[in-house]
Amino acid sequence: MRYAKSKMEADRHPCIVRWDSPRSVGALYWNPLFETLEVRRDELVGGWTVVPAGGTCAMTVAPSREDAADRAKKLQRLYDFKHLRVYDGRGEEYEERDHRFLRHDITRSGVRFDPDAVAEVPEPEQPDEPDAGTTASKSADEPAGPSDVGMVGPASPGQLGASVPDVTQVEFTDTDGAVHRYSTPWHGGTEAQIITVSRKYATDEGVPAAFAEAFERWRANDDGPHVATVHESGTDPTSWVAYRVGDHSLADIGTELPARSRLEVLGDIADAAAAVGGPSTPLCGLSPENVHLMEAEGDRRATVANWGIEWAVRDAVGLSHDGPFLAPEQREGRLSVTTDVYQLGALSYWLCCEQRPPETPTPQPSEIPRPIQSVSSRVKPHLAQALAADPDERFSSVEAFYRALVDAA
Repeated sequence: MRYAKSKMEADRHPCIVRWDSPRSVGALYWNPLFETLEVRRDELVGGWTVVPAGGTCAMTVAPSREDAADRAKKLQRLYDFKHLRVYDGRGEEYEERDHRFLRHDITRSGVRFDPDAVAEVPEPEQPDEPDAGTTASKSADEPAGPSDVGMVGPASPGQLGASVPDVTQVEFTDTDGAVHRYSTPWHGGTEAQIITVSRKYATDEGVPAAFAEAFERWRANDDGPHVATVHESGTDPTSWVAYRVGDHSLADIGTELPARSRLEVLGDIADAAAAVGGPSTPLCGLSPENVHLMEAEGDRRATVANWGIEWAVRDAVGLSHDGPFLAPEQREGRLSVTTDVYQLGALSYWLCCEQRPPETPTPQPSEIPRPIQSVSSRVKPHLAQALAADPDERFSSVEAFYRALVDAA
């Protein structure tokens, strides 16, 4: 797949069709250059143009929208563009037509093909190895290596596409620190996020094992209703995992939710922590950016991801831990069986009081601000107990804390 994707991009092929067997197609991978063909009104030329979304040169110009759309359909078929969008005169609304592979859903389970109708295609030749003593040229989007600037940058979209199955379009989300995040469309119309270890730390002693320990606990429980579904994972070129996300994270819109929805989201997080951690397993990773909100049958539900991967990697390379949603023991490089209680308490404080959790643990109930409207002040003693500096003084579990919080709210 790495060779096929490199070949696709280098030779400007529109897409790759991956056959799982002679009778069934497993997946489609599109070249970003052939992602979308657009029909738009262009006042400069006084007509309707057909232009690739990532390009600036019109493939054709027509006097009317209908003529341009007809020509665009032929161009879509000729050049295998994934989507065709025909915009209105204001350039706002559009009608979309998918490639025939998508319209006929050729990757759907149960679709089978006549092998006699599939042309014989020879095995691709192996790419030539660079001569000894020479260095392969870098692509334009490949970050400079250590010999260039003395540091290692984040993986480029091309590098991720060569390593992560089903990825051809990548958006940088957070590429600072020991763990990097990327966003990408996933097949089936869903969105995914990719977490990778920074290439700077990929080979450090203890890093692969730290990543794997947190990830394996997550993967063993990712069928839970409030645990993010793992799509794919791997170790090349660094440890990585791709998982399903919604349109928003709790960090984006947490304080925009109605009060009742905030409490329901906290319940989802508590359920997920109980499923992944259990009664005696130290657990961390409960922070707003790791909680994603999804729409399901008219309701919004939360799923939790990461599950301490970032904390474990930072600990393995000796980086300091900081942040308002970390328990005191986390900042010192250790976990307790009630670390998740503190973290859920910090999330509850933020959602119920709309303020960052206190810098100093063990606040007195009187020091906690008045909660938002529709949430009773009776929650303040429970928030104070969850945020105790001493792990033994907190609630015994996330379920116990959440039950007390809801009963008081």
